[in-house]
Amino acid sequence: MTSRHTSDLLFTFLLAEELDAVDSAYDALKYHKLSKNNLCARGSRSAENYLQKGGMMAFYNYNLSDFRVHFGMTRPQVEELFTELQPHYRYERGTKLPLENVVLASLWVLSSQESYRIIAERFQTSKSVICTSLHHFCNLVSGNLENRISWPCESALANTVKGFEEAGFPGTIGAIDACHIAINKPKDVEEPEAYMNDKNVFCTTLLAVCDNEHKFTYVNVGHPGTLCDANVFRRCELFQAFNDDPHSLLPLEFQLGNDIYPYHIISDVGFPLSVYVMTPYEDNGYLTAREINYNKRHLSAMMIISRSICLLKSRFSRLKLLLMQHLAQCSVAIKACCILHNICMENGDLEALDIDEDDIPPPPTETCTDFQPCIVGEGKRNAIADSFL
Repeated sequence: MTSRHTSDLLFTFLLAEELDAVDSAYDALKYHKLSKNNLCARGSRSAENYLQKGGMMAFYNYNLSDFRVHFGMTRPQVEELFTELQPHYRYERGTKLPLENVVLASLWVLSSQESYRIIAERFQTSKSVICTSLHHFCNLVSGNLENRISWPCESALANTVKGFEEAGFPGTIGAIDACHIAINKPKDVEEPEAYMNDKNVFCTTLLAVCDNEHKFTYVNVGHPGTLCDANVFRRCELFQAFNDDPHSLLPLEFQLGNDIYPYHIISDVGFPLSVYVMTPYEDNGYLTAREINYNKRHLSAMMIISRSICLLKSRFSRLKLLLMQHLAQCSVAIKACCILHNICMENGDLEALDIDEDDIPPPPTETCTDFQPCIVGEGKRNAIADSFL
């Protein structure tokens, strides 16, 4: 058996698992074959025309507001996506769908919570075609457009620091937070129960840093939902870089009084305080006026990352319940959505999105205790609090 044949068999197996049951996969395949035969009998070409009719015609017929609701992006942004992905997509007639069809069908899936069956009917094709298109699309985006998520440097760094200063907090180049993405029980991990949170929901964690313009500058996906934010942070390369080579990420410094401090990111109390991560004071019921004022400023700046995650989930509502069978597929899809979010944010695209306030989780109230207290971080936090007086 050739490696290519083995790969094809593996892909077929994964695809069948992606559908809701083996019977459903069989029905979809039978429907696809019958549809193709009927098309041929009428002198039409192939199943790709189904998606052509449901996809490209819709691309031109929807008005601007409806287009954005259904596809999560504006028409110019989708046209830009076509252009950027085209060099990476080899289309062979009769074996693959045109790129435009793959993009439009996948954006509809990611931007809605409709079932694959309903979306397949809407695009006049089969569930297997929709499923295959989605995986191709997410791999294309996450594999070729990952440069859209980049750590700020040079002029972008200066603009980010200025933006956070205007939001009320100095020396800041990003805000970090983590959120859970609900998924199916993952079949490609050794201990799937580790992904079940305290609400008995299987989920994985998205750890993200954003700048002052709601663009993600760092994302990390795939850790179990049972891990606290601090432990997710400790396992990622960003934490390692802060420990091993912080100057590569925080190349500049700022002055507070007579002292010089490195730039930092801000987080809630679920993350460890350090000279590079500024957290609020834990509210133990005895906060001073100075500490309360600091916390208010800190919370105001932290709303940027909360809003960024809400914008992401509002634009791509599939992330509220990502029904994929394999963690690897979920991670690729989540990363792809973060990249697409950044493409939208580059155009200042904050309008016309209904943000569900329920998607904004309340900040944790208990300080992370898995790390040793950082005396230098505490000193820096006190200096910032003093500068607000």
